[in-house]
Amino acid sequence: MLLNLKVFIDILQFSKGPQDLPASSSLLSFIILANMAVGLISLDPNIDYTMNIFFALIYIIVTILFIKAALTIRDNNTKTNKYSVRYLQVCSGTLGIHALITLMTGIIVLLLSPTGNLMLSLFFVISIYGWFVNGHIFKNAFDTTMMFGLSISILHSMLFLLVIVILIQILI
Repeated sequence: MLLNLKVFIDILQFSKGPQDLPASSSLLSFIILANMAVGLISLDPNIDYTMNIFFALIYIIVTILFIKAALTIRDNNTKTNKYSVRYLQVCSGTLGIHALITLMTGIIVLLLSPTGNLMLSLFFVISIYGWFVNGHIFKNAFDTTMMFGLSISILHSMLFLLVIVILIQILI
């Protein structure tokens, strides 16, 4: 597990990609549980823990389905089966990085207790960094450029937000 943590840290530093992670369903299961656990970290005291878990669960589902669809589309475009075999690694990489960034954000917020504009600036910087890290993951997963990987990363975020907005509208 420490070796996998080292790979995640290297991914955060843009020196490795998801292909350096094992294609392991047990690793993905552990990372899904880690995402649920960091979902318990409440950055806003006005938001209930169940809502945080709900957001974490939706993020996991959207991410898994998005990656499966994107890899399948890439395989269909290249008429190969080269990309869909990367599914476990890409899901593990993307969700693992999300868990680490969420954990780091939670620790920073707890230690600094930022308010107002500082909190907004912090989330803005962390979001952009997260987009670039995911762009790096998608760049490696799809054998493409960083710009295209970043585009996929932003598309993934937009899709997640769209699903959240739709679900909130349905539930309220």
